[in-house]
Amino acid sequence: MKLIDILFLPFRFLMSAFSFLVTAIYTFICNLFLSIYKLFTRKKEGKFISFWERQKDHPENLLLLILYVVGIGSILNIFLPKKTTSFTPVSAFSYQDISTIGNDEEGGGEISSQTQIIYESNVDFSSLIAQNQDTIAYLEVSGTNINYPVVQTTNNDYYLNHDFNHNISQRGAIFADYRNRYDTLPRNNIVYGHHRLDNTMFGPLDNLFTEQYYQSNDHQIFFITPSHVYVYQVFSVYEIDPEIYYLTTSFADDSTYLQFLSTLQSRSIYNFGQTLDANSKILTLSTCNNDNTGRLVAHAVLVSEYVI
Repeated sequence: MKLIDILFLPFRFLMSAFSFLVTAIYTFICNLFLSIYKLFTRKKEGKFISFWERQKDHPENLLLLILYVVGIGSILNIFLPKKTTSFTPVSAFSYQDISTIGNDEEGGGEISSQTQIIYESNVDFSSLIAQNQDTIAYLEVSGTNINYPVVQTTNNDYYLNHDFNHNISQRGAIFADYRNRYDTLPRNNIVYGHHRLDNTMFGPLDNLFTEQYYQSNDHQIFFITPSHVYVYQVFSVYEIDPEIYYLTTSFADDSTYLQFLSTLQSRSIYNFGQTLDANSKILTLSTCNNDNTGRLVAHAVLVSEYVI
């Protein structure tokens, strides 16, 4: 016996055992169907009985059936929504719009008015951090169902294939760039997520590329931390080949940063009319495009900040 034959002996044994097992199971299934059919119909012959008698000689059909089931299951896993985290999405905050009108104390003066917005966080950060200590914020994008906690670790790879509960998952999690620091809000705050076809994670970013979204008056994105509500306004959306330029987090000087902002704004498919300067702080949402050959990118500028 040749060496190659000896090396393949275990493999041949396993294949023979597997073939025997499949044949036995398939024969049992066929006999079970026949027995049930004969029991309830009291027939001993017919087209149905002949069909199952013939099937007993073709155990390979069981393998085809298994392949069909696995294939259909894989397709459903891709397209149907699937809950992968145990947190409950919430409206990230509530607010009160308080308008006050005051008269000149001496009379005859002009009436002054003032509007005050009070934000209250609805996010239970204690619970989220107990589930995952990497939790740093909560993200809500108006006009979409993007409503997720944001995690951050020491790299930008881990949460590509791990969900919020650290389970291995193709859906990943919504995560912040590891280079961003949140003791002071960064100039370019970057958040990543997979572009899921089942409209979860960053799949709904497609909404920001529609004429309907552009014509609406609600272009806000909310980034909530345990201590602050940061309100951003979208100023640029575009699709681009994979690159690292828009993911820049460190800038040599104000001039370099202004050029960076100008480039991002010029790329936009819509003119959102936002004004940016060297003091502007932006939020970048990055995901893959539909065929995974490029990137869908949305940028928003910080317009309000509230302590909660």
